[in-house]
Amino acid sequence: MAEKDKSSIPAKYLDRRVVERYLKKGMVDEKEYQKLLKGLPDLTEQAVKLETEFGDESDLGPTA
Repeated sequence: MAEKDKSSIPAKYLDRRVVERYLKKGMVDEKEYQKLLKGLPDLTEQAVKLETEFGDESDLGPTA
């Protein structure tokens, strides 16, 4: 696969869940992927804090 083809994959498809598959297929070069990750901006300040409460299975389903 040509270098041009490897770099034309949209960044939204290069998340942790699929990048390993792309690496195995040769669609993405490991060094280029690492370079992409290092070039991403730090968005820590824009993160939103969420609170979560866990319940048991009896709490699931409609409340009617």
